[in-house]
Amino acid sequence: MKCKSMRLQVGVMLLLSLCLPLQLRAQLSGQEQETAKKMMKGTFYLRLDVPLNYVQGAWGLGPEPILEVSPAGHDTAKRLSQLRTGKTGDSRVIWVFFPNDGVRYAKLSFDNDTVKVWMEGVQISDIEMKLDFVQIKSFDDFTKAFNQTFSKVPLQDEHPDWSTEVRNAIAARKLVLGMTKEQAFDVVGTPLDISTEQENGVKVEIWHPRRDRGNLVVAIGRRVLPNSLGVTGFPSLLKFVDDKLQVIQ
Repeated sequence: MKCKSMRLQVGVMLLLSLCLPLQLRAQLSGQEQETAKKMMKGTFYLRLDVPLNYVQGAWGLGPEPILEVSPAGHDTAKRLSQLRTGKTGDSRVIWVFFPNDGVRYAKLSFDNDTVKVWMEGVQISDIEMKLDFVQIKSFDDFTKAFNQTFSKVPLQDEHPDWSTEVRNAIAARKLVLGMTKEQAFDVVGTPLDISTEQENGVKVEIWHPRRDRGNLVVAIGRRVLPNSLGVTGFPSLLKFVDDKLQVIQ
């Protein structure tokens, strides 16, 4: 009698799980997955910088994602912290992809509530880009993660209200005085560190942009990356006064 009761409870639980609303399930439905794949067709422009960790795999060294994008935000700190506490450190972390870089040829794979995104660079062709959309329980979640990460047009073209000088500078990956923090981010991405202070009652924010892309020796197809991926060309210091770029050092 006890076994029969347990079987009944299990059956009820299975039935309830099948009746759960779609947004409570752990993975997109088959139809939603196909819609997501269609949504990723074409060339897009990154809104974020995308670091990569190169690791040894079955086919040699290849990239693993560090960037996680959820419907509510994005994060690289968690996986970078895990690397720094590991045996190899973060010596194989490279910074090749920055905001406004073009990417294409998207491939998606679905693992419960994680959508793994693989793409290839446009300007830096043959270099793979990978990131993870996490906590994706509905197509709306996927759309929110997509909109945080990608633009269908170059970032400067999204803002016809910005001055011509600023828009041209972003297109050329340059900084000009008077830029807002949003505009400067579209050029340099996430700074290495940010500090804030007050000067005469006015908020001052100091950025130290990333200047080193990292080091890596790896062959990808016919392409061989040198030991040093070089410098970004970004300034060493940016000073914003009341949200306006006042100093480029």
